[in-house]
Amino acid sequence: MIGRAFLLIAIVPFALVGAAPQEITLHVVDSQGAAVPGATLEVRTLSAPTQLASGATNAQGMWTVKMDLPAEVRVTAPGFEPLRSKVENLTADAVLLSLTPATLHTTIDVVVHDSPAATATVEQTALEIDRTGARTVFDAVEKLVPSAYVTRRGVIGFGLGQSGTFTLRGLGGSPTTQLLVVVDGRPDFMGLMGHPLADCYTLTDVGSLSVTEGPASVLYGSNAMGGAIEVKPSRPLPGMHTSLVASLGSYYTGQYRLTNGAQWGRWFYNLTAGVAHTNGARPEAAFRNQDGTLALGYEISPTWRTSLHGRFGHFYVEDPGKVQAPVSGNWSRVGRGGFSWDLDNSGSRTWGMARVFSSVGHHMLYDGFRSVDSAVGARIQQSFMVGPRVTLDAGTDLVRYGGRARDISPSYYNYGEFHIHDEAGFARARYAASRKLQLNAGLRYDYNSHAGGITVPEFGATYRFAEAFAVSASVTRGFRNPTIRELYLFPAPTPTLEPERMWNYQTTFQVRPARTLLAWVTGYYANADNLILTTGFYPNLRLENSGRTVNKGLEAHARWQPLRRASFNAAYAYLHSTNLAPYSPENRLIYSLDLDAKRLFFSLGGTTVGRTYSGTKQTQPVSGYTIASFKCTAPVGEHTSLFVIVDNLFNRRYEVISGYVMPGTNAAGGIDLKF
Repeated sequence: MIGRAFLLIAIVPFALVGAAPQEITLHVVDSQGAAVPGATLEVRTLSAPTQLASGATNAQGMWTVKMDLPAEVRVTAPGFEPLRSKVENLTADAVLLSLTPATLHTTIDVVVHDSPAATATVEQTALEIDRTGARTVFDAVEKLVPSAYVTRRGVIGFGLGQSGTFTLRGLGGSPTTQLLVVVDGRPDFMGLMGHPLADCYTLTDVGSLSVTEGPASVLYGSNAMGGAIEVKPSRPLPGMHTSLVASLGSYYTGQYRLTNGAQWGRWFYNLTAGVAHTNGARPEAAFRNQDGTLALGYEISPTWRTSLHGRFGHFYVEDPGKVQAPVSGNWSRVGRGGFSWDLDNSGSRTWGMARVFSSVGHHMLYDGFRSVDSAVGARIQQSFMVGPRVTLDAGTDLVRYGGRARDISPSYYNYGEFHIHDEAGFARARYAASRKLQLNAGLRYDYNSHAGGITVPEFGATYRFAEAFAVSASVTRGFRNPTIRELYLFPAPTPTLEPERMWNYQTTFQVRPARTLLAWVTGYYANADNLILTTGFYPNLRLENSGRTVNKGLEAHARWQPLRRASFNAAYAYLHSTNLAPYSPENRLIYSLDLDAKRLFFSLGGTTVGRTYSGTKQTQPVSGYTIASFKCTAPVGEHTSLFVIVDNLFNRRYEVISGYVMPGTNAAGGIDLKF
């Protein structure tokens, strides 16, 4: 059966036949009509999640491509908002695409795209996420970034504790307090514990997803010491659009997402709802999740626009324990939500935003632990084009976070209520010294009511030797303040703890030897010290700033499109650490083959993970593994498609967390409706 599947995949490229496409020139300009060189463009079909072509604009801001109409064009460029435009017919010599200056500058999208920058960021759109068969945001990150690794114990439902921890280049922590998740433009973390909760990040409303590798503390402050994941909501196209995605499969695993959005004149709204469930591959391994989002926006004038974004979710998850020692009644219930209100401005030489945000969470655990946490804050940022080659960003943000916790078991204990506030100011500058050389620098001063003040800088440069060759380098500093749990709760409250610190140095070399081939290699050196460690033996535990690690590694990526409707992607990450964190693989390889036969779309992906360790100091090894996944999508008419997803295609026996055997081959079938 498997042999037949591979034979089908092998012969599909020879069946890729279609009508002769048109040759169309796309012209990308800014709000003043000036050309935008180096902008990344992607051409996609409207009826199915298929990328037809990708490339970058030349020095005149133009790119010529052969494509079938109608089609959707997606444009991204450093310093500008992403643009989606529908091209239905050709009425002039070139299709004009006008970009709006970005209201929030994160790092430049370099690794996937054609413009290397000083900080490595990769970005994945909703269509690409759908192609991979990812079930959650953390799944998508793991399929996108070779140096990322997420612990899990079942089909869906990460749970709490050791499962759901996330590492990036060996940093993250357990729990994950050294990486920051940003949702709808607001930092999202549990106010008492300081870490994100993986099960809260579904794909119900994800327009695009970006991952910053290396410190992002200049922009985001604490917790972004090792990097940041930014989840950006989807924005509806003109008119009204509704979509429904539903799937059901092995172990009664189902996922359902409903989206309705509209853009009329100056108004837009987007409403989503999602449900996910599974009985699990083992007894006492169930998972249930419900979440929803609402976005409402209004364009006050050509310069000003405002929007409100809100989301809430609730999940229930069970932990069956290790196979050798199963447990019963180990459950967790978590409800979390938040909102942000934005006021954006976009002028010809200045653009920016003001944001007010808030989040709240409720946690209930089987052992009697109960907690309520919250965060409230604001952020103001403005960018100025002070000259044709110089852009300055300046901003400030503040946040107050904390909560209360208690243990309602027979040994009742009230942990109390604690709050911490944080204020910061930051500035960034970008200078285009020439067409080939770009420089950037940034600085942040952050004051924490417990830890005091800290200053973190960043420096970077990008040099393009020729149209097909470029190199970038950067030096950045990151930090993480102690969490309320570490300071005041358990296992050993230590109010004298200080921030963790890290310096990161990295270089990226990118080459495009042919139009169909893009490759890049990144080398990095990260030196982290003052890490918070738990020492001693229970009940005589203590926390102290005695940890240190040097992580150095290499990441290599390649994208090859030998045929118009066939592409191959591969990425490899190598990590060497002087103090390797638990569940941080030293070697990881990801790869995928995508084939579009018009009536069928195939995606075959896989990952190879080297040996990891469940204990500190490289103790308690967990064997490496290789697994594969497969997705087939079949359009049925203009607005409907059917799909099948198969995970662990070759039924490998493997463990991600020691003692938790992952499910064997499992499958799901579903439907995607758009109307």
